[in-house]
Amino acid sequence: MFDAGSAPALPVESWPKPRLEKAYRNYAMEYVRTAAPVMVQLFGPEDARHLLHITGKLIGMQHFDEIAQALSLGRGSAKEFAAFVCALLEAQDDVVGVADSGGTFEVRQQTWKLMADVADYHPACASVLCGLLEGLAAGCGRHIPVAMRAAANGDPPFVWSIG
Repeated sequence: MFDAGSAPALPVESWPKPRLEKAYRNYAMEYVRTAAPVMVQLFGPEDARHLLHITGKLIGMQHFDEIAQALSLGRGSAKEFAAFVCALLEAQDDVVGVADSGGTFEVRQQTWKLMADVADYHPACASVLCGLLEGLAAGCGRHIPVAMRAAANGDPPFVWSIG
């Protein structure tokens, strides 16, 4: 019989806040790295694309304020949301740039390091990122439209049209 009391445990209560935050971040990132390809395998690309998109969108809508606070940013116009997207992607160690096209902002994401070395990556996996940014845009309460363009094979660069 398993005895939880005698099982080894990490001393998380003594960890400093930055270490806990890094552990939570790494857990969440690894979850996406493994779950997205499995969803494609289980449900097929089309159903997985839909499920990943909806999942990302719900997460974004729920966590905008928390993420914005962590990035020292807040609600605003399409311009501020484009800056938010850049900060979020840069926090994931991705290379990004932004251009203003007359009130519509294009954020060009050159890399997606989270999935860069995932052997069973499928283009449908990018739907979670698309849904997340749509959800974050909805969560900021400004009805800012977000659209993604990707290479035909689903690899970066991703171009996010915002506004």
